[in-house]
Amino acid sequence: MRFTDILTSSAHAFIVEGRAGEARNHWLADFIKGLNCECEDIDLRPCNCCPSCRQIDAGTSMDVIHMEKSGKTAYKVEDAAAMIERLGMGSYGRHIIGVIDEADLLSESIQNKLLKTLEEPEEGAVIILATANRDNLLRTVRSRCNVVRISDFTGLETLDEEELAASENINELAESFGQGKFYEWRSAVDKKIKSTEEAVALLGILEDKYRDRMLEDASNVRAIDMIETARMDIYRGMQYGKALRRLFLELA
Repeated sequence: MRFTDILTSSAHAFIVEGRAGEARNHWLADFIKGLNCECEDIDLRPCNCCPSCRQIDAGTSMDVIHMEKSGKTAYKVEDAAAMIERLGMGSYGRHIIGVIDEADLLSESIQNKLLKTLEEPEEGAVIILATANRDNLLRTVRSRCNVVRISDFTGLETLDEEELAASENINELAESFGQGKFYEWRSAVDKKIKSTEEAVALLGILEDKYRDRMLEDASNVRAIDMIETARMDIYRGMQYGKALRRLFLELA
């Protein structure tokens, strides 16, 4: 898919997936500007010089709404309500664009509150959820959005040595999940998983693994539901090691 294909898409909700950082921020800024760019040649959007592009760059556009965190580190229900209300007021230009950066931080209740807006937005509204891993979002949210992977366009999703080692550890744990004795896997988790982000990445790989098996065995739907429960428990504050250990015992 080309960048212009996304700009001309009829979709009104997008998950932009990519590691948080300059690459994602730069691509996201171009996407937002491109959606409302006034340049007649689609291949030149964003032009970065039309009134719409300049306003977005300056942070003064009335058509771009970023969901703000009223909490120190997390979104609250009222933050979603404020965005939904503003999206309902309509746009001044081509689109009114609602942006949720770090959508990984959205609680289950906030994601559920967004469902109707994602499915039936106001005319001209586009909603963008930026996340490091789309599997951090509820399945019901994912099903209502088009997924755009930053790495498909930038080629910048390369890993440094530390990140590569973590990625290899996560893949090894995913391969050994459900095999061997519980205490062996628990010990491996304690040694190789060092953060909530790594634990959630492991759950994403496991979910893909069980989803691939669904055609062979419908019972894997239960496993996927349990993996999603583990993910949400971690987001609610459960220690990730406990959530992973419980999942192993439930699916062993």
